[in-house]
Amino acid sequence: MSDLINNIKLIASDIDGTLLLNSTKQVSDELFLQIRRLKKDKGILFMAASGRQYQNLQVLFRPVKDEIIYLCENGCLGVYQNQIIYQKELERELAFKIAESILAEENCEVQISTPDTQYIMPKTEAFYRYMKNEAGIKVRKIKNIRAIREPILKVAVYNPCSMAHRDRLQKLYGHKCTIHLGRSDWTDFTPLKTDKGTALKAIIKTLRIKPKECMAFGDYYNDESMLKAVGFPIVMNTAPLDLQKIGKETTDTVEHAIERIYF
Repeated sequence: MSDLINNIKLIASDIDGTLLLNSTKQVSDELFLQIRRLKKDKGILFMAASGRQYQNLQVLFRPVKDEIIYLCENGCLGVYQNQIIYQKELERELAFKIAESILAEENCEVQISTPDTQYIMPKTEAFYRYMKNEAGIKVRKIKNIRAIREPILKVAVYNPCSMAHRDRLQKLYGHKCTIHLGRSDWTDFTPLKTDKGTALKAIIKTLRIKPKECMAFGDYYNDESMLKAVGFPIVMNTAPLDLQKIGKETTDTVEHAIERIYF
């Protein structure tokens, strides 16, 4: 166990439900200090791994935004030192069809992610305000989704009322793309065989880091591939019991685990 810990070169962490607990909106100052100490004292890089957008994550990690790696959009985009080092695109016609199916679902809203912008066709003003006020997200309201010209990374469906739509969309598109079911009101559709684990492996290969030299924190099934891809997975003690079995250990917070292991 000590050999695994001593050889770690990168620590990846999920955000919602892992770093941000109990509806917390901001990353702790303690973690920012740990990220800097890990890099300076141990030579360990930190990776923020999330379904969130790159711009949103930069705001969330503002104090260390130029010092970390970003794995965004549930494995569609990797950015380091302001350079895209990994990108997967959803086939355009498939993306449009998924979006149109979502718009046809009652109470469902759609978001289409490109590297720089989040496009929405809000059915309600409340959803538009919700998206517009999300910190760091560049939202553009459009009338025709087929007018989007940029590469499409991900299509997401938002439904705060029901999860029944997931089964219908799974049957329609589950064989054509990867569907990420999170704890929140969002469900993501990404290119086939695209997830956090696949993206992490590609990014660390670029950085010449081995999977066994990585640690990862996660709390839900959309983190499973990432947890299985690293040498030292740590699972939140709020995670489903079957997911906890993947971890070398469990923890109540990421900060407590890092402090105990390294400082």
